Amino acid sequence: MPTASIENLSNELFYDILEYLDGCTLYQAFSDLNHRFQQLLSSSLLRLKIQVHRSEPNEITMNSYTKIILHNKQKIFSISIWTLDKNNPMVSSFNIDSSFNRLESLEIGSIEPDLLLSILPKLALLPRLFSLKIDAWPTLEDLSIFYQFIFSLPQLKCIKYMAPDSDDSNTTMSLPAATKDQATSIEYFIIDHFCTYDQLSNLLSYTPNLRYLKYLNLYRNNSDVQSIKPATLPYLTHLSINNYQMMFDEFEIFIKKFNCSQLKILSFTTIVDDMSYLNSDRWEQFILQNLTQLEEFYFKFQAILDSSYQTPPYSGAQNPFMSQFWIQRQWILDTEIEFENIIYSIRPYKKRWYEHNVQGNTMNSFDEWSKSMRLVLSDAYQERWCKSLTVKNYIHHVLTVTHIYHLDITCQISIDKLSNVLQMLPKLDSLEIYRFLYAGSDDPLLEDIQSLFDLVAINRITKLYLSTVFLVEEIYFFMEIFQCINQLKVKLMKSVDMESFVRDILLHLMMKPKSSLQFLCFCLEMADDLMVQKIKNMIDNENLLFDFNIKRVMNEIHLQWN
Repeated sequence: MPTASIENLSNELFYDILEYLDGCTLYQAFSDLNHRFQQLLSSSLLRLKIQVHRSEPNEITMNSYTKIILHNKQKIFSISIWTLDKNNPMVSSFNIDSSFNRLESLEIGSIEPDLLLSILPKLALLPRLFSLKIDAWPTLEDLSIFYQFIFSLPQLKCIKYMAPDSDDSNTTMSLPAATKDQATSIEYFIIDHFCTYDQLSNLLSYTPNLRYLKYLNLYRNNSDVQSIKPATLPYLTHLSINNYQMMFDEFEIFIKKFNCSQLKILSFTTIVDDMSYLNSDRWEQFILQNLTQLEEFYFKFQAILDSSYQTPPYSGAQNPFMSQFWIQRQWILDTEIEFENIIYSIRPYKKRWYEHNVQGNTMNSFDEWSKSMRLVLSDAYQERWCKSLTVKNYIHHVLTVTHIYHLDITCQISIDKLSNVLQMLPKLDSLEIYRFLYAGSDDPLLEDIQSLFDLVAINRITKLYLSTVFLVEEIYFFMEIFQCINQLKVKLMKSVDMESFVRDILLHLMMKPKSSLQFLCFCLEMADDLMVQKIKNMIDNENLLFDFNIKRVMNEIHLQWN
């Protein structure tokens, strides 16, 4: 059998591979390597991608990029430059003309307004420019100038304009609505700057072929949503909205104005004092009437609690989003406490770590769905931000909406704080812990003795995931606290002798005949089939388990017994 060699790959395959490399890196790695690669680099079939993402590139690097651009204009298909200002030495070589006849994608970050205005007219010289992404710093004073140039480009398919944090006080856009002969070929449109509703309406009048729209507006939009002119976007299938001050009534009008009946994916994020967003019946009715083709739904609503103001608690029927409508579509409610915010989100359901024995990636029964509610705790010490509030205030707000059966703690947490949290969540079935924060000793058994007793007494958790473990003794400690667990997942943070690690745990279990544990999962980067076989042989030879199964799933080792 002949030995495989990279030299045996076809030129066509090499061209496909080399497209993924930055042009400067490509020439540094392969120039003068051998005759074969020299021919590949010289070929007109080679397509170059130029990426300059260093904030302060050195002179040698900049000279290399400048030389490559000047001598390979007809090979470049993609240019991405971060921080392009008048003092950047690349500006002199970045003289766009018709010789960039294969340039398809141009992305420029932190470009100065004067430099951007000098580049815009030259874009018309690029016959294959399909994608343009601009991050302006600072933004243009009049965005009409930018969009007038952009909408005149005949081949453009994707446009993104991102401006720094701004509001209607320092930018204007007086672009009129498009006439019939001003329709563009744009299919992907990302608007990441302040834009009133009537301005948005005028912009979209130029893009009747739109398939993807992302509209980000992080400031209060003082214009009336009713000012949007009714429009039909028959090809729009993906809509993403980040509007931090949009009420539910406004959102409904917004969608109806654009007649998004063909929409397949909707993503919407807002921060506003409108708890009606958690009215699942209203969502259900709205989707059935206006978004009949919707396949994926992503929604994020942030409630704020601080010393000066608190979002009112939810007053509707508890445990919303539980009807057959939501189960059939597999759209699930999640909650998260992060700093001073409570984030309520709806997203497509994905199989979770504690559901290893669930067949497929769906939950079909009402009982499964009703006990799927999860809380992610990203911060357990809100008193650092507001002395009058603690994590209990935030959890209480969550519990007005739904019962919680699964808790994911992604921050360090002390034993006494965990005890307080678990007392508020008596229905918990699973718990994921990042790491305990011990008060003043490396030995947790010497600290917070009463809290430890409380933890043992109050929890009925059956599934535990320890996402940061260094020593096997830490696992023993958690097993003493959570005595009802039947599933234990452990993420090991450094290389360990897996045979010894598993042996120690199984020997520990043998001294606890009443243990309910029947499933162990070890997560580590170096997991492979040989490791699995060694563990299996060790268990068999030492009679540590009978009637067990062991297998590898990606970087996890699953060990299960009766």
